[in-house]
Amino acid sequence: MSEISKSATRNVAVLTLTRIITWTSTFLLMMFLPRYLGPVDYGRYYLGQSIVAMFALFIEFGGNYSITKAVSRARDEAGHIIVNAISIRGILWLLSFIGVITYALLVNYHSSVKIIIMIFGVGMLWSGARSVIWSAFGGFEMLKYPSYGAIAETVFIASVGITAVVLGVGPIGFAVITILGTLLNFIICLKFIRKMAPILPKIDWKAARKSLKDSLPYFLNSVFGVIYYRIDTVMLSFMAPERVVGWYAASYRFFETLMFVPSIFTIAIFPIMSRLWGEDNKSLGRPLQKSLDFIFLSGVPLSVGAFAFSHQIIQFFYGIEAYQQSVMLLMIFGAGILLFYIDIMLGTILLASDKHKQLTVNAFIAIFVNVALNYFLIPYTQTHFGNGGIGSAIATLVTELFVMVAMLSIIQKDIFKDSNISVQLKALFSGCLMALALWFMRSLDTPIILQGCLSGVVYIAILFITRAITSDDMALIGHLIPDRFRKIKETQE
Repeated sequence: MSEISKSATRNVAVLTLTRIITWTSTFLLMMFLPRYLGPVDYGRYYLGQSIVAMFALFIEFGGNYSITKAVSRARDEAGHIIVNAISIRGILWLLSFIGVITYALLVNYHSSVKIIIMIFGVGMLWSGARSVIWSAFGGFEMLKYPSYGAIAETVFIASVGITAVVLGVGPIGFAVITILGTLLNFIICLKFIRKMAPILPKIDWKAARKSLKDSLPYFLNSVFGVIYYRIDTVMLSFMAPERVVGWYAASYRFFETLMFVPSIFTIAIFPIMSRLWGEDNKSLGRPLQKSLDFIFLSGVPLSVGAFAFSHQIIQFFYGIEAYQQSVMLLMIFGAGILLFYIDIMLGTILLASDKHKQLTVNAFIAIFVNVALNYFLIPYTQTHFGNGGIGSAIATLVTELFVMVAMLSIIQKDIFKDSNISVQLKALFSGCLMALALWFMRSLDTPIILQGCLSGVVYIAILFITRAITSDDMALIGHLIPDRFRKIKETQE
């Protein structure tokens, strides 16, 4: 197995273990937070968080990708890159915080939403610094250290947060708990910073300004991307009742948790792609082909499952009485999971291959597409279905389809000159048979758990029968097992 594959699978294994823990904490939160807060207060919390997420982009200034790429190509300069980036972000935080306060005072939101916005505005300070350290570790392909911080953050927020909401703490109190969790994450990441840079140099303001200039295309791409991801919530808050924002937040929050597969994979593969592009871009073909194969193989069953079990998911996590209207929203998002997976992977390819300027233009156009769709679809679906979130969900999927077509048009064709789509087609075929098996079992009133297990078996079996999964793929999966466990097993044998 190549060093590229070993590095990627090692980081995927670390991130997978981390995500299992954080995912469990997130699911526990989803079972308590929306139920105890209710659609209105939960919608207020999510709205405040979404608004600050847009302001937070001005602090990061596209640095996450540019820092990872810069460190991956010049690791001996990591100390300078980290110090300069954190210093710049301190200044950007002050400007962004002023913007957050101004926005909170000007908009006609409920007082609790304004306070939540201000609370998250404070948390942007250490959240921005933490992302610098995380990105630098990504450039070293050493993701286990920042993973400790991520685990501590989610476990803290889940344990303390669940206890607090059960005792009657509202959305404002939970917002405070959330930013304390991100502070804990930052402190832990700071502890391991010397793994990359034993000695932290002084700030080089000239180099810092240059890195800020170099990050501009990444910044614009991030801004435009997050705007068309988050603008739907803001538009809903003005064009629909507060409870609709809560319904939409519930479905979108679960949908976001299902983005863990491409999130883990692209974080692990991005520094490798960036390094290969800088050294020999002709060698990128096979890794990119296998990456897209993996995205299809993992995205298809999750898309089918989320769509088919949307009612049961909402009932289990949120309670069907208060969040009945979230079922249709989750069905729409579930149908688009594979589309989102593909777009995340394609975006990572473009960023790694220095096509960030073209990607920025596409993201900018996507804003207008998304805003226009929301402008017409929110009032239409609110009037006809009593749920404007349906319009926002449809607008999101249509925008993602537009983004996918646009990205495919600018990807360098010679990268995939030796590739084929046989694995992707086999994954789609297996997904269709999985959906057919689910439909058949439901007609027989098969228990839900049995439906999920058997349909999963059908999907995997068809993949093996059609040889969509090869021996090389099984070897990669084997490398996801941590070395210590593999050695224990070999000793026992």
